Amino acid sequence: MNEQRFKHRLRQFFLELNVFKENRPGEDELRRQRWSTRLYIPILLIAMLILLVYTILQVESIQIQIENPSLTTYTDLYKTYTNVKCPCNDISIEHKEFLQLSPLFHQVCSSDLISEEWIDFLFDKQTTTLRYPADFRTTAFNQFQLLRELCQLSVIAINDGLETLYQSQLISGELLNQDLFNAQVEADILAFQTITNSDFLRSLMFMRSFMAGNELIPAVETDYTLVIQFQNINNLPG
Repeated sequence: MNEQRFKHRLRQFFLELNVFKENRPGEDELRRQRWSTRLYIPILLIAMLILLVYTILQVESIQIQIENPSLTTYTDLYKTYTNVKCPCNDISIEHKEFLQLSPLFHQVCSSDLISEEWIDFLFDKQTTTLRYPADFRTTAFNQFQLLRELCQLSVIAINDGLETLYQSQLISGELLNQDLFNAQVEADILAFQTITNSDFLRSLMFMRSFMAGNELIPAVETDYTLVIQFQNINNLPG
C-alpha cells in the first residue's frame, strides 16, 4: 500500500513539476509551463551529458619538438600523427637536384633514314634533276632532309624544355609528405609536356603560315607543275 502511494505521489510530482511557475497563473498558462518544463529538463540533461562526455574524452594536445629529424623519423611520425609539421631551412630547390627524365624519341630519328649517307645516296646529279617532279626519286632526298630537320627540331625542343624544367624550383615552406610530393612532381612533368608540345606545334604552324603567306616556291617544284600546250596554227579555221 505504501509502495502504491509512493508511486502515485512520484507520478503526481512529475505531472505537476513546473520550473517556470509564476504567481497565480491561469489554467492554460499553467499547462504550458508544465509542458515547457517537461521539454526543458530532458534537453538540459542531454546537454550536460554531452558536455560531460566531451570533457572525459578530450585529448590533451602536447607539442613535441625534434631537432634535425631524419627523413625516416619524419615518415614514421607522419604515419602515426596527422599534424606533424617540419619547417624547411631552404624553401626552394631546383628540380635537377632530385629529378632526371630520359626522353624517348621515335626510332626513325635514330635510324639510317636521316643519315647523311642515305640522303647522299638518294641524290644523283645526272638523273635526279631530270626526272618528272612528281616522281618520288626526284624529291626523296629533299623529303628525308626535311625528316632529319624535324627530328633535330624535336630533340632541341625537348632538351630546351628539360633544361627549363630542371632550372625551375619546387617551393614549399614545409617538408612535403610522399603523396603530396609525388603529386607536385607529376603536375610539373605534365606541365612540361604540355608546354613543350604547344611550343613545337606553334613553331611548325608559324613556318607553314609563313611559307603559305609569302607563296614561296620550292626548288624541286613539287607545289605545282607547269604544263605548256602547243597548237598548230595551220590547223586553225579561217
